[in-house]
Amino acid sequence: MEWFQTFLVLSVAGSLLAGILLALKRWTGKQFSPTWQYVLWVGVLLVMVVPVSVKVPALVQPLQEKQVVQTVPLPAEQTMTEQPAPVDTVEAPAGEILPFTEETALPPVPWWDVLAVLWVLGALGSLGYRLTGYFRFGRYIRRTGKPMELAGVPKRLRVYETSAAVSPMVMGILRPTLILPETALTESRLPYVLCHELVHYRRGDIFWRWLAVLATSIHWFNPVVYVAAAQMQEACEISCDWCVVRSMERAKRDDYMRVILELLAEAMAKKQILTTQMASEKKQLQRRFTMIRNQKPVGMKKLLLSVCVGTAFLGAAWLTGCTLRETYVTKEQKVETAAEIGGLAEEGSLLFVGVDDRGSADAIFTYEMSQEGKATIYSIPRDTFIADGQRISALLAEENGDEKMIQTVSEITARPVKDYVRMDLTAVEAVIDALGGVTFTVSQDMDYDDPYQNLSIHLQAGEQTLSGKDAVGLLRYRKGYPEGDLKRIEVQQAFLLELFRQKCNPAYLKEIPAVMDAIKGHVTTNLIVEDVVKYGEELYHLKQNGMDAVEMYTLQNGDMYYETAQEGGGMSLFAGQSADALTNDDTFAKEQPALVPVGQ
Repeated sequence: MEWFQTFLVLSVAGSLLAGILLALKRWTGKQFSPTWQYVLWVGVLLVMVVPVSVKVPALVQPLQEKQVVQTVPLPAEQTMTEQPAPVDTVEAPAGEILPFTEETALPPVPWWDVLAVLWVLGALGSLGYRLTGYFRFGRYIRRTGKPMELAGVPKRLRVYETSAAVSPMVMGILRPTLILPETALTESRLPYVLCHELVHYRRGDIFWRWLAVLATSIHWFNPVVYVAAAQMQEACEISCDWCVVRSMERAKRDDYMRVILELLAEAMAKKQILTTQMASEKKQLQRRFTMIRNQKPVGMKKLLLSVCVGTAFLGAAWLTGCTLRETYVTKEQKVETAAEIGGLAEEGSLLFVGVDDRGSADAIFTYEMSQEGKATIYSIPRDTFIADGQRISALLAEENGDEKMIQTVSEITARPVKDYVRMDLTAVEAVIDALGGVTFTVSQDMDYDDPYQNLSIHLQAGEQTLSGKDAVGLLRYRKGYPEGDLKRIEVQQAFLLELFRQKCNPAYLKEIPAVMDAIKGHVTTNLIVEDVVKYGEELYHLKQNGMDAVEMYTLQNGDMYYETAQEGGGMSLFAGQSADALTNDDTFAKEQPALVPVGQ
């Protein structure tokens, strides 16, 4: 889709430039040479075809300056209990998204993707149709044409005589060929025909004809590109005439015009594409003959003026296309993949926060790779109490929630946070689907429905390949565990290990663009693509070592567990003594101990 957006922007830029040239054509036609007109129309088509970008400091932010963007809706926390409660529909402030409802859960129609597919089909169809006719004509010429050798024609340029050609022409870039109809071989016509076609050959005009066909194929939906291509081809013929007759006497100019008229009268209606042709349409003849009759030497002042104006226009054309692409396409991609997050350190861990449909932090863990190549993952239960009876899961609903989450986790783990990823359930589902699912052994049957939390979990025990939706259900399920959330964390950690084992492979690096595209609008992070690749390489090296260098821990504070009044409710714990979190074995336990409610 990025290519479609790129060429859509270039199509707009080229249309604007073509409009300017058309508006000034009457004036520029009197002031500047036909070659000047030709070069400028070639420049317009180049802008529309070549997707080159350039960074302009005044308009485009450098890549290192990551743009601020909010991509995940964070509605206010509605309830912190496990008791289902109705969700009130409220009007969201400007710039925010309404809380999750069944209607908003429906995936939007990917119109950009649909348009991109239609564009590709149209471009391939247009180009394929023209190339088919071109190669078919070329094969016919080689099969039926008569090879010739003419004095004054370069050896590299093959010459064929054929009755199939409508007029003299040059075709082919790698193997250029001069095609001459039988009517062009008379003694009075041949010298003028060769002069005209050899100018096309020496200037490489056939290459720019290919450019015109490529431009009209890529921008088949834009009528302006056909006008620009026609103007370029007309300017090509007129400038070729200008080069041929500038050293001729008046009588020879008249003979030259007579040859053009005779060839036009004898030409068939059928035309060949991707060629240069001496006989053009009738409507061009008046302009060509006017130029031939009135051709005069160009003075030095006018030559310098034409060079300066032409250079300025081509520079502006190139800069316009580059800047528009950088501004509306490349910059958009950066904004959607990088956010400016406060409270991050230069060194430290990666903090991942999975957000449920109510905007609460549902999964919290940190990841860090040591210099010795050892990876450590610390999970923090969502119901951890932090201060004044507040659970850590509610932090994101507050103002500057991301910064508060980073600060709180840094205090709990006694480690700074360097990178941050906040991802909602839609993104988790999209990532797993983009990677082709994950094979995992489900420990028990899971059946749970809660429409208020958009939960509908139905999994059977046993090994199976989990889709994105099933994986999200597995990661959110906790009602059926006696240990509540702590058992769920154990399952989440096991799922992470399987995800690493199965998907940390160089073969999946090519899926990163698809993954990044799938999670647009559902992730807030300071990471850019290069950072994602770096973490992927780290995990791949871990896999090469058999994942033995991965250690997982869960925040536990001994006798500080708290059991809710609900039957089978989730466990909560206090984080009041967390300053030495990473150094106390009783705070982070590798194995889950049996849970004992307070007072027993």
